[in-house]
Amino acid sequence: MDRIKALPLGAKLVLASGPLLFLNLSFTWQRIEVDFGPAGEAERLLDGWDRPGLLVGLLTLALVALTGVRHLTEAELPGRVPWDGAVLALAGLVLALTVAKNLSDAGSTLASYVGIGLAALVAAGAFLEWSRSRAPRARALSRGA
Repeated sequence: MDRIKALPLGAKLVLASGPLLFLNLSFTWQRIEVDFGPAGEAERLLDGWDRPGLLVGLLTLALVALTGVRHLTEAELPGRVPWDGAVLALAGLVLALTVAKNLSDAGSTLASYVGIGLAALVAAGAFLEWSRSRAPRARALSRGA
């Protein structure tokens, strides 16, 4: 529990809202009216697991796994890779895909809008992590100038 309390706010946001976004894809994201002519009408309920939703889910899992490995384990990641920038880019892609999915889906429901909010929280957490990693470098540059 102390390890989680010691995490920076950005990592907490990604680790909390990422799994919630993944689970949210299982709820009804679309409600479509289907007209069967003289036989009547029906409602078709669709969850978020279509092609774009699958991509959102897989990218979200990758983000949560990468954030967990970086902050909750002793694993050494290669130092030449800008991990915070990669996480920010993935989180931005998750947010963009979630918004695009919602705009392209007919009959969006409350769960799809909650999904956008959760994707925005993931992106905000990634941005906080990225800006936190950039702060020491900016301070060092300002001292040297």
